[in-house]
Amino acid sequence: MASSRRQNISCATCGKTAGIFTCRGCSENFCLPHTNEHRAAIEKQMDNITHIHDQFKQAISGPSTEEFQQSLMQQIGRWEQESIRKIQQVANDTRQQLAIIVRDRTENIKDKVSQITVQLKRARQDGEFFENDLKEWSDKLKKFQPLLTKQQKIKINIDKNSVPFISKISLHDLSNDSLVQSTNEPSYATNYDDDIQDECEDYSDMKEQTEYSEGEHSIRFKIDQYDRNSSILFGITSKDASGITNPFDNPTLYGWTGENSVYRAGELYQNYRGYKSDIQTDDILMLGINCDREIITLTNERTRQRYELGIDTTKCPLPWQPSVRFFVNEE
Repeated sequence: MASSRRQNISCATCGKTAGIFTCRGCSENFCLPHTNEHRAAIEKQMDNITHIHDQFKQAISGPSTEEFQQSLMQQIGRWEQESIRKIQQVANDTRQQLAIIVRDRTENIKDKVSQITVQLKRARQDGEFFENDLKEWSDKLKKFQPLLTKQQKIKINIDKNSVPFISKISLHDLSNDSLVQSTNEPSYATNYDDDIQDECEDYSDMKEQTEYSEGEHSIRFKIDQYDRNSSILFGITSKDASGITNPFDNPTLYGWTGENSVYRAGELYQNYRGYKSDIQTDDILMLGINCDREIITLTNERTRQRYELGIDTTKCPLPWQPSVRFFVNEE
């Protein structure tokens, strides 16, 4: 605080001109009583900032952070053990199949060769064998050769095109997600069956015609209200077809909607890859868009169900735009 004795300067609090001091911080002028009051207020602000600082410091290095990290570490550990168990199970099953095949084929050859062994031994001991016997034994041994060759033609096949039985694990930073909160003020649109009027909320434009050409993106939706007459479409369309108002008439549509329905390139499929449209009020669903891998995903955080669709970019060219609609069918 610096003092000033100019008679034309008054206290910012009471307007008095006696005993005026100027605060270097805010450049306001105060009389002596209000100078002390102003200083006390600054001290209180300092105390609050110090308290917030201490809370942050404790949160960063305190037990809550360690517990959170430990919880995630335990999830990673469980995934690791479950993945090892699955791998060991597949390996053991394959070992058993191999052992059975080799045993059956080997025993079959052994039985046939053993019969000839007995015949050769008896014939040599007795001296009773002739050209026709030699030819018969020779022909039989030649027939066994393909069986022995067949034994060596077993190989381990790694199917690179099969669906992985171990889910890939990765970290998902929810702080980078967009959370769209559904509203209670639906806009009205004509249903695509011409005689029925529906309430329709379109969330496709909520991010100013966002379009994606590369990278991985996610949008999370909170369902404030959902009943048996509701239906939601989560998907994408190509920007090239953005002029088509009705998403279900759009040949580039990929996504999920009610009644266990899935759209691929505008074609409707029921229960595709086990999809179930199990949505309830207060659910949070995440629409994932991965342009690099050319896939989209839908995850229900309540049920932990995750669905994936591969995108044929010849039918739905990049860039892609989210197509998210909320429908309420009027009875």
